[in-house]
Amino acid sequence: MLNNSNNYIQVGGGITAILFGILQGVDWLFSKYEIDNFYFNIILITLLIGLISSLIIFLAKKNKIKKISLIKSKKKILFITIIILLLLFVFVFFFKKINNNDNLVNEKIPEIISLFDNGNINEVFLKTKSLLIDYPDNQIIKNYYKKSKKSFSLKTDYDGIEVSIKYGGDSIYNYLGKTPLDSFSAPNSWNTHVLKFKYNDSTYTESYDWLKKHNYFFPSKSIKVPKNHEFFLGTNISLMWFLGVEFKDTQLLPFSISKNEVSNSEYQKFISDGGYDNPKYWDFPFQIDDKIYDFNSTIKQFTDRYGKPGPSNWSYGKYPSGLGEHPVTGISWFEARAFANYSNMSLPNVYQWLYASGVSSFVVNTDVVNNSNFNSTQTRETSNVNGSFNELNNIAGNVKEWGSNPNGLNNEKFSLLGGSYLEYSYTFNNYYSISPLNRSIGNGMRLAKTLSNKPSNLDDKVVPEFKRDVTKIIDVSDEVFDVYKSQFEYEDIPLNSNTINLENFAEGYNAQKFEMKTTYESEERLFGYIVYSNKIKDKYDPIIVFPGAGSIVSDNDSWMPKNLLDEYKYLIDEGYAIIHPIYHNTYSRNKTYNTFTPDESENYKNTIIKIGQDYKRSLDYIESRTDFNFNNLSYFGYSWGSTTSNYLLAIDDRIKSAFICAGGLMMQKSKKEIEAHYYVRRIKTPIFHISGKLDGIFGPEDAFIPWKKLIGTASKDLKTIEYDEYGHGIPKDTIIKYHSNWIKIYSNK
Repeated sequence: MLNNSNNYIQVGGGITAILFGILQGVDWLFSKYEIDNFYFNIILITLLIGLISSLIIFLAKKNKIKKISLIKSKKKILFITIIILLLLFVFVFFFKKINNNDNLVNEKIPEIISLFDNGNINEVFLKTKSLLIDYPDNQIIKNYYKKSKKSFSLKTDYDGIEVSIKYGGDSIYNYLGKTPLDSFSAPNSWNTHVLKFKYNDSTYTESYDWLKKHNYFFPSKSIKVPKNHEFFLGTNISLMWFLGVEFKDTQLLPFSISKNEVSNSEYQKFISDGGYDNPKYWDFPFQIDDKIYDFNSTIKQFTDRYGKPGPSNWSYGKYPSGLGEHPVTGISWFEARAFANYSNMSLPNVYQWLYASGVSSFVVNTDVVNNSNFNSTQTRETSNVNGSFNELNNIAGNVKEWGSNPNGLNNEKFSLLGGSYLEYSYTFNNYYSISPLNRSIGNGMRLAKTLSNKPSNLDDKVVPEFKRDVTKIIDVSDEVFDVYKSQFEYEDIPLNSNTINLENFAEGYNAQKFEMKTTYESEERLFGYIVYSNKIKDKYDPIIVFPGAGSIVSDNDSWMPKNLLDEYKYLIDEGYAIIHPIYHNTYSRNKTYNTFTPDESENYKNTIIKIGQDYKRSLDYIESRTDFNFNNLSYFGYSWGSTTSNYLLAIDDRIKSAFICAGGLMMQKSKKEIEAHYYVRRIKTPIFHISGKLDGIFGPEDAFIPWKKLIGTASKDLKTIEYDEYGHGIPKDTIIKYHSNWIKIYSNK
């Protein structure tokens, strides 16, 4: 019986081995000659059926049974079952192998190649990493895994910290180990991974940022995070950036920053506790330029409307009724600093504020800006979550927040960050500084705390300031300037423009979209929007508009027609047509330069030239319209729109008059052939220019006064107003007061 059983095993094992060998050979032939796997499956099924049938016939003859029966003994049944299972195993193995290979070749690998070619590096990394478990020897998969990954180092100031990683596009964390760690791999892309740290019974997460280089500092165990503060790990950052200001190689210690701006009610407690009477909270004596300020004489300047200690907009030592939970405003740097000392905290330094607000990135978070309190008539409550970032409420807009850092050689200015409700959204990502004695409405604060026992010099570090007196630079000859100006010229070809009416616009008004080919090599089209009243029977006087710097960081312009009506209704109702081209490097057009600040790169030069050509071509289009009084064409620009007019009004003399606000000349160098001060000298256009003496972006000494000295416009055609109480935000009613009247002076009506 046992011998018979052994025979069955031998026969079954032999059959299985022969079958396995045959299939291995067939598999090799099919792979070598790329034969369709459909035929392999037919062979596989045929062999399986044939071998099982042969085995049954063999067993029946062996037992001299005429009628096929497999039920003679339990042992025979067991042996037969095992043999059939072995055959089934061989079948399943090869079926799965050949069809998995088929799926790999026909679906997985082409998908990986397509994802890689389209820049989906994270998905390529995740898919190849997973496939290598089953196909460790596949060279194509190994190659794309290698191309999609990058090795990262990790440094921490403490050992024994548990580290996990979540790859971009994945939903789970994978445990890496405890620090110190060797290098680890992650996708080679921007959105590559998030690290999670477990330290001192707390969990911290850090998204990858190429500027951080994975070098982290953890809080000292003896220092607690204040209530209602958001915590940030310290790190080494290779570059931090404001428009026009770069901070290189910064070591940022761990810190926290308050989720809310300081409210009126909180500041009231400081006053009630004798904060204005106690010198220990105040940074006096203090030197600004050559003057030394002491406590007793300086504190007398910090009074409310009626001479009581407190912010400039309070009355009799009380904040405005109903605004207890609104941010305190109308305070100097000294008052903000005193309150921080009273609270046993500090004002955030520029580096902390940049890091926490996200402004140190090169792309502004437009959701934050769009939901923030800019260009408004009133502050929001400090706890308002609209426009928050990193759990920091009102980080953009509401009030400008004093920082601890001086700006300038003699502590004559201090940092003021984030923009206020009185200003436009682009002030969020612009560095701003002003006298520490300034108590303008809109000046407020939030608090910070460094969470390390290690020393840091960032709080008092002077923000670098670039100064240049362009009025002392010798002008170029007219012949040389003509060469500079020729950069903006283009071939005289037909416009071939297309203009469509936008449906379902506001009642009583028309909106149009025009487009045409650019004058330079580009796959893009030059386009723009026009808004005018349909109640006007005569020809329209056209006004061409250039946007502010917010257009550089915005990627959408679909809202433009409605905005033009809201912003310029006072002109449209008088018979003006507002034309807003979407210039190169703005809104939905391709971006080639991420700031309005000049530099000496070819990139900046080419960006300005393309903008200039778009502008001139837009004038060509306006001139082609028979429903426009082209001879009455005027220009409007605010901020960047004002500074860009330094080029635009010089390269084309078809503008009859210009109205600009909050501008001037920027001091930063550019390539000589694109230096704005050469162009300003040759402008002849009548100009009305409104500026604020408190402007921290285009200040009077650095921007406006040099512009006024160099502008080529005749004095009889130049009107300037400088407001003592205004900063970069010029109130709209002030603009309305003068704008249309100025245009009418130079119109042919």
